[in-house]
Amino acid sequence: MSAAVLPRVVALCLVLAGMPAGAAQAQPVTIYRCTDAAGNLSVQNQPCPAGSRTEIRRMEGVGAAPTATPAVRSPLFPAASDGSTATMAGTGDAQEPPRILDSATLRRDRTADTPADATSGQRLPPPPIFRCTTYDNDSYLAEEEEQPPRCIALRTVGLDGNPAMGAGQACEVKRDQCARVPDGGACEAWARLTREAESRWRFAHPDNEGTRREAYERLARIVAESSCGG
Repeated sequence: MSAAVLPRVVALCLVLAGMPAGAAQAQPVTIYRCTDAAGNLSVQNQPCPAGSRTEIRRMEGVGAAPTATPAVRSPLFPAASDGSTATMAGTGDAQEPPRILDSATLRRDRTADTPADATSGQRLPPPPIFRCTTYDNDSYLAEEEEQPPRCIALRTVGLDGNPAMGAGQACEVKRDQCARVPDGGACEAWARLTREAESRWRFAHPDNEGTRREAYERLARIVAESSCGG
């Protein structure tokens, strides 16, 4: 290879090396669903601690998309050539000198009507979240304070005091008791509710996987857009 051709080959190799290689191949992701002795649930990408109940699911990851080339903006006014100064065309043959208008109308500052939270860039706190307790002292987190009532089946007997097929059926209506989580623990409660929704999505049946994924993404978006995600 001659000395004149060698620099061109080196330059071509450098250009090809800098070109994006396209989307990366998707790598499998292993999800661990861990439940400790206290019943706390966590979903992570690392093995569960010792003593925890473990459920493992492997999913296909998402490949990295190629980086888009930034658009180049054209200048608002073209640069003047030959050292001359670019001027805007007027409507008349001669330009009039600037005049001072005597007006008592003041322009309003647009920032005066903007809320303080919007101008400062601070995120708002998350919506209220509630901790509910069932009739058998089980607890869970909910977005609404009023939960649907439960119908607890009662044991029925016939006229002779023995349970029979014709004894009928009855139930007792029970309502869960819900209380708002204090502001100091709201972010932790929202994070736990989001983890539980993610676990239900990851281990969902294919028939309801789509709806559970939407529920998880909605909760994750609430946390990310509030002060909990800052």
